[in-house]
Amino acid sequence: MKIAMLTWEYPPLIVGGLSIHCKNLAEALVKMGHEIDVITTGEVLYGSKPEIINGVNVYRVKSMVKDEDFLSWSLLMASEMEKKLGDLGIDNYDLIHCHDWMTSKVGINLKYLLNKPYIQSIHSTEYGRCSGINSKISEIINEMEFLSVFEADEVITVSNASKEELCRIFNAPDNKIHAIYNGINLSEYCINQNSDELMEFREELGVENDDYMLLYVGRLEHQKGVNYLIRAFKILLDKYSNLKLVLVGEGSQQDYLQSLSENLCCKDNLIFTGFKNGDELKKLYCCADICVVPSIYEPFGLVALESMASETPIVVSNTGGLSEIVNSKNGIKVEPKNPKKLATAVSKLIENNEFRNKIVNNAKNDLLNYNWDNIAYDTSKIYGRAVKNKLDSKNDNSSEIVEKI
Repeated sequence: MKIAMLTWEYPPLIVGGLSIHCKNLAEALVKMGHEIDVITTGEVLYGSKPEIINGVNVYRVKSMVKDEDFLSWSLLMASEMEKKLGDLGIDNYDLIHCHDWMTSKVGINLKYLLNKPYIQSIHSTEYGRCSGINSKISEIINEMEFLSVFEADEVITVSNASKEELCRIFNAPDNKIHAIYNGINLSEYCINQNSDELMEFREELGVENDDYMLLYVGRLEHQKGVNYLIRAFKILLDKYSNLKLVLVGEGSQQDYLQSLSENLCCKDNLIFTGFKNGDELKKLYCCADICVVPSIYEPFGLVALESMASETPIVVSNTGGLSEIVNSKNGIKVEPKNPKKLATAVSKLIENNEFRNKIVNNAKNDLLNYNWDNIAYDTSKIYGRAVKNKLDSKNDNSSEIVEKI
């Protein structure tokens, strides 16, 4: 099949897990024999030249500066994507696959204008991210997400928890929503890194050789629950003086979190690194003694997989997709928003090396379930279903017309 895949972020632009997901899925689909054109954002005002990256055709459209008027930015981006598809010859595509609400307008338009099968991937919801709909902007985004689920021929999401959420908040039919987990390329996570280099890297961060390093990776936003991690860290510091907490990421809560660490008198043991990716991020996983994912809302939880692939034990919130990835044999799950229980779980890993090694070894085996080739195969089956249903619908309509004549 020839597929147009639309996403607002694609490497080298990486904001969250969406960018990596789209890259790995597109490349795995190409390996299966599909032709994939990724339509994404490029340089502000100009876009950029087409590229072929690992067999994937990547087209980056121009976009305005992303300022406070986020909705206008997303609508203009969608309009540019639609123009690009027109230039490429939209009739040449077998289907359109849109990722998240910002590209859904294109899928809906092409469904009605050209009767193209329209697949929508929902990686998270506004309702979940904001713990409800609390503003006019959230209301508009929620409505656009609803429309994308309602209008799509098939909907893909990242976990059973996310599927249940879509069925519940949008009253979507169960047989239209398909849960397909994210994946991970294990070969990209080199465990046998030079120990001297890792020690030097830790020291550059401000983590001494005898320090115990806790790691958080993700955006600094409300849904990620980082404030509960900092409160748990304060409890742990009263017991273990040689702890360091390294927070990797950026977001709207950074000033609040820095202020919180000052108020709790743990600022000197806390390190904000800003956004990291690529080799630096992989080194951080390998440097860490424990990775903590304290999310309030987490449709999947790619950080948990990345940590497991780096042989770093994990403590996660028992919520969303994390509940499906992590079990008592490959990590520790704790009640969300509970600093005391979070601190207790981390303490267990600090003090029990035998248990720590056991869950690391179990995690290695479980990671084999998150293979991109399998994910591409499952996605391809949904593509086939959408195309078949569209053809059947056309044939039924043709039969009705003939009968009327």
